[in-house]
Amino acid sequence: MFSAKFSTIINRAPSSAQALDLVAKYLDSAAEQKRLHKLRLDPMLIQQISKVSTSSELAVLISLLTSAHILRRVVVVESPAGGGIAEFASAAAVPDSLHDYHRDVLMDVTPRDLRTVYVAES
Repeated sequence: MFSAKFSTIINRAPSSAQALDLVAKYLDSAAEQKRLHKLRLDPMLIQQISKVSTSSELAVLISLLTSAHILRRVVVVESPAGGGIAEFASAAAVPDSLHDYHRDVLMDVTPRDLRTVYVAES
């Protein structure tokens, strides 16, 4: 499913080929198991999957994956009680307050309530 997209970026960035191949296998497995639409990858998980060892390698990898439209960055607002409340395309799109349905209160959103994850673009 992802092999055509990955072959293009592997050709552009051969130094990241091994990491890209590991991510491709992970995403293909998720697609085969019909769980791709539920997948939320935080940077730490991407680092574990790809086995990159430095933050700069991780940044390059994420940049390659997002520019090739394999992954899309999402900002999640999380409840202090645990669990996501809403997802947004950017931090700028996050409102100042949201209804926290986990606690049934209107909460003021602060930077510590935000988490960046990546979702697969199928």
